[in-house]
Amino acid sequence: MVTTTPDWQSYNDMPDNKIQPSPSHMTQQPMFAEVYTPGNIPRVNLHKGYNSQGYQCDEFYKRKDLNVLLLGDSWVQGDGLPLDQCCAELLRTRLSQYFGASVANWNMAHGGKGYDYAARTLLCSLDELRPDIVVLAFGVLDRREYFLPTGECVNFSLGTIGAIERGDRLATPEIKRAFDSWSRLNNHYDDAALAIRSFKLIQTMLDARDIMWCFTTTPWEDTVSRIEELVKFGWFSMKNYLGAPFDYCDHVSESNDHPGVNSHLKFAERVADWLISRHEARIRELLRRK
Repeated sequence: MVTTTPDWQSYNDMPDNKIQPSPSHMTQQPMFAEVYTPGNIPRVNLHKGYNSQGYQCDEFYKRKDLNVLLLGDSWVQGDGLPLDQCCAELLRTRLSQYFGASVANWNMAHGGKGYDYAARTLLCSLDELRPDIVVLAFGVLDRREYFLPTGECVNFSLGTIGAIERGDRLATPEIKRAFDSWSRLNNHYDDAALAIRSFKLIQTMLDARDIMWCFTTTPWEDTVSRIEELVKFGWFSMKNYLGAPFDYCDHVSESNDHPGVNSHLKFAERVADWLISRHEARIRELLRRK
């Protein structure tokens, strides 16, 4: 999925899957806007964030009876939609009405991000946020993020590597080496291996903390068949799989192919139904103790 913005400012903003000419200010060494270090909730740059950390969700310090964290890419983020029409907000409404409780919407989805981002975000913030439920909707497998020793995040994408190779973007020797290595490892098998690594880390962190969680993927190209194959052979957890991808029955507009409000509503209902069918008793007991 390609989302183009007119004011790219860092590696994190270059759209995936397209090599495009860079504006003149791109020839300067970019500053990193996002840093991911353990024990600290990452601060992101979504250009239209709602909370103080830059995410399109509630403030993290405002805990509710039930605290739900979502992770994914621009589909879960709700690209092109107002906040109240995004799946995270619709899921909050459904769970709140069903259980008669207040629900926190912690939507940490980030456009253009992949498995590495989801694993790193949870590694950094899980013990700080202590969510009751985590919902993951992964994007395509070939997205990768590289984290410098300082925690700074660099997106690996065709657009960025093209800009560096053309000389449109300056890069440190370390980043050039990273991109050179990525270009040699960018293949179908390595994508799957790294996705499995990140998934296993996510699964280990969530299960160790006894957190209710589920996952799925977006129906982009061959992503669904590849994920279902990983589920079939036990690399991805069958018991946590939603059983279907992010619903896609409409789009935002003629110029924006991201899921529309009906798609978000269907996905929110799918997640709510899955949680209620499997964890209703546990959720009610959790709410009773609070």
